[in-house]
Amino acid sequence: MGPDAAALWQVTGELRALDARRQWLVQRHYELLTALRGRRQVPVGMQASAPVGEGDGAAGGPRREVSVGSVRAGLLILGGVLVVVAALVFCVVSWGRLGIGGRAAVLLALTACALALPRVLLRRQLTATAEASAGVGLALVVLDAYAARQAGLGGLDGIGTDAYWAVVTTLMAVGAAVYGWWQRLRLPLPAGLVLAQLPGLLCTAALGGTAVDYATAMVATAVMDFVVVYALTAHVATGPAALRDRLGGRRAAAILDAGSRAMGGGWALLGGALAVGQAVDASALPEVVRAWVPLGLLVLGGGALCRVLRTLPFALRSGGEGVAVVALIVAVGSGVRWVLPSGWAVVGYAAPAALMVFGAAVSCARSGRWAKPAGGAPLAPPSGAAAAVGELAAASAVLLLTGVVVLPDLVSALFRPVVAGMALWFFGDPPGWSWQLSAAPLTVLWLVASTVVAVAVVRARAAGGRSADRLAVVMSGAAALVTVPALFLLPVAAGLPYGWVLTAAAVASLAVAVDVVRRPGAALVARLVALAAGGALVLLWSSADRAAVLAVWGAFAVSAAVMAHVLSAPEARPAARLTARVAGVFAALALGVEGAASTITAGLPVHVTAFAVLAAAVVAAGAAAAWNRMPGRDQVSWAVEGTGYTLAAVALALTAAHPGALSLALAASGVVGLAIALRPDRRRAALAGTVLLLASSWVRLAMSGVTTPEAYTLPVTAAALVIGHRRRASIPGTSSWPTYGGPLVATMLPSLTAMWGDGGWVRPLLLGTAALLATVVGVRARLQAPLVVGGGVLVLVGLHELAPAVVQVLGLLPRWVPLAAAGLLLLLLGATYDRRIGEARRLREKVRGLG
Repeated sequence: MGPDAAALWQVTGELRALDARRQWLVQRHYELLTALRGRRQVPVGMQASAPVGEGDGAAGGPRREVSVGSVRAGLLILGGVLVVVAALVFCVVSWGRLGIGGRAAVLLALTACALALPRVLLRRQLTATAEASAGVGLALVVLDAYAARQAGLGGLDGIGTDAYWAVVTTLMAVGAAVYGWWQRLRLPLPAGLVLAQLPGLLCTAALGGTAVDYATAMVATAVMDFVVVYALTAHVATGPAALRDRLGGRRAAAILDAGSRAMGGGWALLGGALAVGQAVDASALPEVVRAWVPLGLLVLGGGALCRVLRTLPFALRSGGEGVAVVALIVAVGSGVRWVLPSGWAVVGYAAPAALMVFGAAVSCARSGRWAKPAGGAPLAPPSGAAAAVGELAAASAVLLLTGVVVLPDLVSALFRPVVAGMALWFFGDPPGWSWQLSAAPLTVLWLVASTVVAVAVVRARAAGGRSADRLAVVMSGAAALVTVPALFLLPVAAGLPYGWVLTAAAVASLAVAVDVVRRPGAALVARLVALAAGGALVLLWSSADRAAVLAVWGAFAVSAAVMAHVLSAPEARPAARLTARVAGVFAALALGVEGAASTITAGLPVHVTAFAVLAAAVVAAGAAAAWNRMPGRDQVSWAVEGTGYTLAAVALALTAAHPGALSLALAASGVVGLAIALRPDRRRAALAGTVLLLASSWVRLAMSGVTTPEAYTLPVTAAALVIGHRRRASIPGTSSWPTYGGPLVATMLPSLTAMWGDGGWVRPLLLGTAALLATVVGVRARLQAPLVVGGGVLVLVGLHELAPAVVQVLGLLPRWVPLAAAGLLLLLLGATYDRRIGEARRLREKVRGLG
């Protein structure tokens, strides 16, 4: 290890020992101090080390609920408020009892005393009291100004209210700042900063300014606030300690800095919003020119905040640049719109926003903001990144806002064929409709699409081609999502007929599908988003024409099946295999839609349409079985098979109003289910097929007017008992309840319910016989379910036969005879089992006696 390492180890050990010793001493000091406090014998030299306000609580004395500092602050605030109120009462109530000289002397004396007292108090280290006195003095200055004007001192009452208070607040803001700096007080500086927010607005009001003038005043006030922020950030946080002491310490400077930011940001946003509104809503070019003044101040102030004031935080400089960019775009757009045709005003704002987005994206890439180190550690914000980020965010927001403005026109154009299609398929009468789109909304959409594509390309290049860059992948998907409707709406804006527009869109979508099949690895996300968006639009647009629905859905079903087959290859990537499953589901659904549309177009009723959908479900089941035999395609098989089940359910729902068709559909579905059960991995489908066949028979029985419940339950019970018996034979230890209990309850419970409303004797006799048989079998085979179910039903049948309103069973024998016979049989069986158990017990005792 070497002598240096040994010495370092020794020093480290000694330091740890010293730390442990110090902790013990601190704990011992606290224990001794607590004990002395309890006995009221704290030494004089140790009283200063006792925490303020802890008092006697630890020793069992009364706990002090209010600290000394809180008491002090409360008293000072309350005293200051009372002094100010007293002065106000003096001005309002007692003012008229003194002359001008007396009034002035009293107020000036009070104000001078309040402002001069802090110096004396600070010398005696009464800082809080000095702050309170300074606050009272500033409040008295405001009261002096009010009283002087109310009394008309020196002709002040002839000055306008807004102008007078503009001058007063300006002087007070400067005076408070100077006074606080000179006296080393904390309160006057923020008070002066708050007062400095008022002169601009008051001057504007005094001059009778317009909304643009108010916006200019707000922006100018915001610039002043951010100058204060810069001064505090650049010279106080990193300056000498004496400078911070002038402001009351680092914490007070930080609070003042945060307050300046908040007020400056609020004024900038409020003034900017007012200026933007005036520029956008201006009805004449001179009004736009006037609105350029506050917008120009925002541009200059935001740019200086980002590029010149480098010591400000990154977020603040980015926000300033964003505000400047928004102001610049609005200023340019408000001027450009006067040279554009009517209806193109939104393009005047979208075009500069798009240019700014592209430029900001390039700046982000060049500044290294989007670059990442190989190790994945975060980089510090590079030079120029704040401006680039602010520009990108602000310009993107404006561009998206212009897109929102034209969104209603775009949505109307996108879904106009869908409205016509709903009228065609639901009401049967194709209405006359027109499909058109003006050029201005489409231009904005193209600006948005081209900008998103450009930013996606820049981001991908800046990321260095890394496939794990999620933002680049998201941007490419967004670019595809926006570009597809922009391309598809071009023929609409050009005035081409519906057929041409639909054909062009369908061909483009199929071309993308072919490209995905041929090159499943390159830019898969973007192409899949484009395929999904384009395919959805084509399918929606095709609804306006019956022949178009048949052609488009059929072609898309075939292409989706091919895509599912190709992309589900075992060597395909996970994303491609997921796409294959989605494509398989869509192919099955499209086939069902194709079948339904064909029958509806042929004028066939709904229950016949159901069989076309059912045929699509059968095809899906066959395709799933074929895919299941191929290696690595089991996931696609599951997806397609599940979709087929969904189509079968839809088909059965469509036949619900026609019992004959429902019975036939159930039977066909049951046969298909039994056919699916021939697959080794689908043996359980036999149960579903059996249930469907039984349901078909039930529907047929109901159509024939059969109301006897046994006609419905006995086939189910017979099949279920056979299946349960085979299961118990193949799986020893299986409980009798799932194998025999359910089938017996399914038969006996409906018969028992029908028996109580039936006055005949046949059903009670047969049901009682069956219950007795089940009970005997349960006893002989020692099965719980037949014994409990059969015995319970037999008791209920007996109660029914004992009811006075029921006719005698068989009419020949007394009604007690069957019951007595059944009871004797059960007693005999019970006695037999009891005898056997006794014999077994005696045999066991004899065997034990032999030992």
